Amino acid sequence: MKQSKTAPCKRLSVLVVSPDRYFRGLLVEILSAYGYSGIWAAESLRVMFDCLGQAGVDLIILDDNIPVLSSAEICRMVRLSQTPMKVPRSVLVASRATRSLVDEARSAGFDALITKPVVPARLVKAMEHLSHAGAIH
Repeated sequence: MKQSKTAPCKRLSVLVVSPDRYFRGLLVEILSAYGYSGIWAAESLRVMFDCLGQAGVDLIILDDNIPVLSSAEICRMVRLSQTPMKVPRSVLVASRATRSLVDEARSAGFDALITKPVVPARLVKAMEHLSHAGAIH
């Protein structure tokens, strides 16, 4: 697919965070196929925070399988590490969306939750919804 210069969602700077190299690559491929070009990838929390410090990240796609911390703790850390006007929107990708995970993700500040296997159109639709909601510039 061609990248649209007029669609604001295609200009987003997206950070994909997953310790799984295959899954990280799959998400990057999906985003690229849909015309996204500002894509960063991080395999660890250290790399994620390095990217957040170096680039104006609009959206984080976070795999729920990050070792050491829960996804809710990571989301809270991201929110605390950024100025209020620079807090990126966040999408959690989980193997299962249990009621407790949904509640925890919502209270932590995630903007969307999608489940594996990732359906490309569903991921892009969630990103476009967040973009058009006015919070991503």
